[in-house]
Amino acid sequence: MAQAGDMVRIARQGDIAILSLDNPPANLLGAPLRAALMAALDAVAGDDGLRGAVLTGAGGNFSNGLDLRELEAPLAAPEPRDLANRIEMLGKPVVAALTGRASGAGLELALAATARVAHPATRIMLGDLGLGLPPGAGGTQRLPRIVGAGPALDLVLTARPVPASALPALFDDTDAADPLAAAVALARDLADAPRPPTSERREGFADPAAYQAEIARRRDEAATSPLPAVRDVVAAVEAALLLPFEAGLALEAQVFADALASSRSRAQRHVVRAELRAANMPETRPRAARHIGRVGIVGGGPTACGIARVCLAAGLPVIQFERDDAALAKAQKRLQEPAPGVTGLDGWQGTTALPDLAGADLIVEAVADLLRTKEQVFAALSDIAGDETILATQSGLLPIDPIAAATARPEQVLGLHFHAPVGPARLVEVIPGSRTDPQAVASVAALVRGTLGRIAVRSGTGGGTLPERITAAARDAGIAMLVPGVPIGRIDGVMAQWGLPQGIFRQIDMIGCDVVLARGRLLARGTGFPTAHLDALARLVEAGRTGRAAGLGFYRWDEKGHAHTDDALGEVLFGGGFDRMSMPGDEIRLRVIAAMANEGARMLRADMALRPSDIDVACVLGTQFPRWRGGPMKAADLTGLFEIQRALKRLAVDWPELYGADPGFAALVRNGESFDALNGVGKDRRSIPG
Repeated sequence: MAQAGDMVRIARQGDIAILSLDNPPANLLGAPLRAALMAALDAVAGDDGLRGAVLTGAGGNFSNGLDLRELEAPLAAPEPRDLANRIEMLGKPVVAALTGRASGAGLELALAATARVAHPATRIMLGDLGLGLPPGAGGTQRLPRIVGAGPALDLVLTARPVPASALPALFDDTDAADPLAAAVALARDLADAPRPPTSERREGFADPAAYQAEIARRRDEAATSPLPAVRDVVAAVEAALLLPFEAGLALEAQVFADALASSRSRAQRHVVRAELRAANMPETRPRAARHIGRVGIVGGGPTACGIARVCLAAGLPVIQFERDDAALAKAQKRLQEPAPGVTGLDGWQGTTALPDLAGADLIVEAVADLLRTKEQVFAALSDIAGDETILATQSGLLPIDPIAAATARPEQVLGLHFHAPVGPARLVEVIPGSRTDPQAVASVAALVRGTLGRIAVRSGTGGGTLPERITAAARDAGIAMLVPGVPIGRIDGVMAQWGLPQGIFRQIDMIGCDVVLARGRLLARGTGFPTAHLDALARLVEAGRTGRAAGLGFYRWDEKGHAHTDDALGEVLFGGGFDRMSMPGDEIRLRVIAAMANEGARMLRADMALRPSDIDVACVLGTQFPRWRGGPMKAADLTGLFEIQRALKRLAVDWPELYGADPGFAALVRNGESFDALNGVGKDRRSIPG
């Protein structure tokens, strides 16, 4: 039997061929593997001595689907849908033997097989919607034929992995200790007693009325989604019932192509790649990280206990310090509250004796955000910690160097800011000081990414988190439009429709004008922080308009929590009524995007962020920035940097502090580039030009 290529291993057990995808560690279906698999399938079809085949994955993993990088250009033939069709029409039974993860196009290949068996630990997923895409290799047509509309839509629309046992109708066996042996035996049985291909199965259509009722319900839910791909998925699953199989495949292929070209999918794919890219920091060289096996935590408040829960859920032992027995008991009670991933306090130890933390590899301080308090804590930690113990502050506000200076070993001190709410939030900013040892940075980055399963993003040397300056710039842009009289409801309405859920001013009111003002004043102690909105907030707070809780802020709030515009706002902010100014929605969006992107460029120039995509990840994960807009820097790229540059030049006449363009815009436009050109890793990473 001819060999198909290095990426598909071919073996045979008597009259059954075993085709093993071999592209470790995830067996991604890149172009070379697809070509090798097609050649292997052709060889099986042409070998009269073979009665069937088993498709499996080498290395304990079936396949995680396509390589994301291939989605940025036309896919080379054969595409996954071609492979799925070839598997289904091979003329011999094909059994998919699933282990590890079967995701995306990988699972769609398994759906095209005649039958499937799985190891008990196997997890399956159709996660294309996380990329703004519907399935593209027959998933919307084959899956509902077997399991029905409801289970099929659950799998596709949630875009999360589930155990194979969650869809028993899809498998002949979900408890196979040896899936390969089970698949070989099943392939022989199917050669003797043929089963129709998936395209001819109709178990999922047994109750057409219930199927259509489920479609109607999901269509109503999808109507409010900002993603067209959600509505496309519902339409394609409906087509599986109503159209011939080939017509359903054609519909799926068309909506997949449309979504692939859309700005929303491009933005979502950017965020996924950016999350992976963020882990690449100058300090994270191979074997640079030290193992962190035990964590100490100083403090017992909500943030400290949230960090403890995250570590415990990852299997790390935690020793937590509080100042006295009463405070420690309160922290223990807080930890005992139900939380995802944590069962009981196994692995947790509480103490009121600071020297008990000496055995920890990492000690995280999470006490009041006061420099003097943190200096005292770190001086004490310096006396008791081991020589290689990393000392981290949770603060995202205070600069690292003054805190590190309170210790005898400033090279072991850094910031490790878990974004709120700690636990559900995936973002952790790693903040080195000017003297932090690169190995300390590499070690905590490996802990965050590998052990805790969070997204680690490297940010500057303290003085505010990455998203805070971006948010402040958007607020300044809002104030700059209020001054000439653009209605506040118009600004918030346009930005909410664009994707910022509460707009700009409604969000401030919901947080509290006094809270935003206090935090902003602390951040403004550093250089370059956008401050125009702080002046407006100070006037509101002085007038007692502290936000929704007080019933008045930028808006007037009724007892039901609804916001209403208030004619008195102009008098409070500007000493007189508003002149009413009409402004198109496109101009409002352009001004906000330009302000955010300009602030992001300034942050890159000041080395507050490594690359534009890190700013995007921080804003998507650390604020309510819509994932399907890709982050502020990607939003600028999608708008076009030439248009952004023109807007900055025009708007800087009246608002130079906000809109005075960073020279990087001119340099990138001159070279025909976008911010994405600066998103390289390792030696390919470039600084902002100009």
